[in-house]
Amino acid sequence: MVKDCNGRNPEFHNSCFVAETASVIGKVVMKENASLWYGVIARGDYNDIYIGKGTNIQDGSVIHIAFNHPTVIGDYVTVGHNAVIHGCHIEDEALIGMGAIILNGATIGSKSIIAAGSLVPEGKEIPPGVLAMGSPAKVVRNLTEDEKKNIRLSAEDYIGFAKEHKKEI
Repeated sequence: MVKDCNGRNPEFHNSCFVAETASVIGKVVMKENASLWYGVIARGDYNDIYIGKGTNIQDGSVIHIAFNHPTVIGDYVTVGHNAVIHGCHIEDEALIGMGAIILNGATIGSKSIIAAGSLVPEGKEIPPGVLAMGSPAKVVRNLTEDEKKNIRLSAEDYIGFAKEHKKEI
């Protein structure tokens, strides 16, 4: 379902994939090759959601905003299944693990990984190039160069998967 809300309209590049069971409401801007998978809810009813190029939001995830915090997700980001992304900023080439929760005003640095099931509390800043985990999330180590490269490769894999799914719709 794709719908306007409060005079706010979704905007998709024509290369994007939005699964037929995803719900996109209000001002949700998707750049080239971004994808919203099955059961995703992206609700930009009172503020903006921006999803960068090559970014994938996997099945069952929820993306929402706060009145004073848009949600900005950079380029080539992977958001794992059933994550909650709320009023935060995720920089380029980050990976958000399955079931992770990122709250209002938090910032996830580029080329960082938030481990599955982690909670990043309001206003928390996770620096670039690290692994953070736990509830509340804490930095546990720096990522290796291979781990940083694999974040981008994961996003690129999903660009290919999205093209296949788009053909079948």
